[in-house]
Amino acid sequence: MKQSLVLAQFEKSSDEITKYFTIKYSSNYHVIRELQNQRKLLETPLLQAKRTLKYLENDSESIKRSITRQTDRMKGTFSSTFTRPNSQADTFMQINQSFDINAGQIQLQNMKAILENLQNKKEQLNFQLYWEAVFDFRQEQYLYFFAGSTTQKVLWECIFLSDIVFSFIQCQLKENLLHNQQNYQQEMTVLIKLLIENFALFLNKMIKHLKQRNQLVDLLQQKIDVILEKNNPCLSFIQELKKNNCFIKSIIEKLLHNDNQGIQAIIITCRYQLQHLNALDVTISRPQLRNAIYLSTTQIKKQEFQSPLKTLFKASHVIYKRKSQVSVDLVNSPFIKSPLQKQLCIIMDLDETMGHFSEQLNKFISRPWLFQFLESIKSFCEIILFTASQQNYADNAISQIQCDHLIDHRLYRHHTIYNGIHFIKDLSKIGRPLEKTIIIDNTPINFQLQQENGLVIQSWVGKSDDRELLSIKDLIMKIAQSNIPDVRKALKKYRDYISRNNR
Repeated sequence: MKQSLVLAQFEKSSDEITKYFTIKYSSNYHVIRELQNQRKLLETPLLQAKRTLKYLENDSESIKRSITRQTDRMKGTFSSTFTRPNSQADTFMQINQSFDINAGQIQLQNMKAILENLQNKKEQLNFQLYWEAVFDFRQEQYLYFFAGSTTQKVLWECIFLSDIVFSFIQCQLKENLLHNQQNYQQEMTVLIKLLIENFALFLNKMIKHLKQRNQLVDLLQQKIDVILEKNNPCLSFIQELKKNNCFIKSIIEKLLHNDNQGIQAIIITCRYQLQHLNALDVTISRPQLRNAIYLSTTQIKKQEFQSPLKTLFKASHVIYKRKSQVSVDLVNSPFIKSPLQKQLCIIMDLDETMGHFSEQLNKFISRPWLFQFLESIKSFCEIILFTASQQNYADNAISQIQCDHLIDHRLYRHHTIYNGIHFIKDLSKIGRPLEKTIIIDNTPINFQLQQENGLVIQSWVGKSDDRELLSIKDLIMKIAQSNIPDVRKALKKYRDYISRNNR
């Protein structure tokens, strides 16, 4: 309120000063012009003050939205409520929420079952039950019960380390790498013991603040006490977690030096996530691990296989329209042997660029103006579909939107480079000169090797008033008809123009 009054008085005073001098010196044009220039100088700090005020208001709105999102995360229906402890050193926060004791106990049981089977050297360990328990319990939703940022950070680290270790162990056991390596198996056993201890510490912290105690809670408390009986009583909750996390990271870093080619997907993914532990998002990291588990545990040959993700994880938590599979057949470059016959080569992404798969209609829907765009550039440009999807999915999608005749060549997932996280499209292997090639994609990371050839388009998931392809069509037509020697220079000028006008 005070800021608004100050700005109003500042603006009013500058207007009165200008008006006074204009009346007094109205016969002198040059003086008036000088006064106008002085007013502009006076208005400059006013505009800066207005911008600052606007930024402050935006920050305030951002904080409000963040608080709202955090509150939404903590909504739900559970079975017991919490009390706030009297200790000021305790970081636990009172929230009118409940805790799913049963789901937590099931996850603990599954972790212990995997440990026992590993110790008994059983060949088949049921990781499906473990992952189902992880998705049912969703430990991450309870982290906001802890007021301390340090505590939240350490608990997040516990969750990510648990996902990484269990994913890695699952793939190692599938490859039968533990049968003849006693020391290796011991290290795996230590890892799982530390993870179980971390989870027991978390459960112990949660149930200590339950308002109501029942037989289920008492039974779980007994199991937790057995797990934690050897812990140092002098160490606090957070100190125990930090100590365990440190041990886990040192052990898993050593194991990730494994160079077995059969599980390279999970090794690369785990290495990446371990290096970026503080920047991970569980909604992104877990799908990456699921995909890497599939690639590391499935024997893929020349024929197509049904994705086994539904047997690895609960179907309600895993919905993949793009099959998580790749072909190990080495495709020799260049992918397209015939020379370029037209002015430009336009490479089109499929999902969220040319259209998207509608779950309600159970079919692939084309983006507005797609046919007009392809037909307009067809006479000047060679059109190549390059998708990270499997061939059967992509061909079926193109058939459904009936634009087969408008596409000259098709490239699929087995033409991409998998780096453990993303399927990268290397334009240098296609067989087209880069100075004549433009890729249109909604995800810049897909063409990260040749960013200067990229034209980023907004993702489309069903908006009927979308006109992105119409605006891009004019640019493509202008570049093609101008016969520019290097399209990368034209795209740079276009990006600079967009950047200037969007400030």
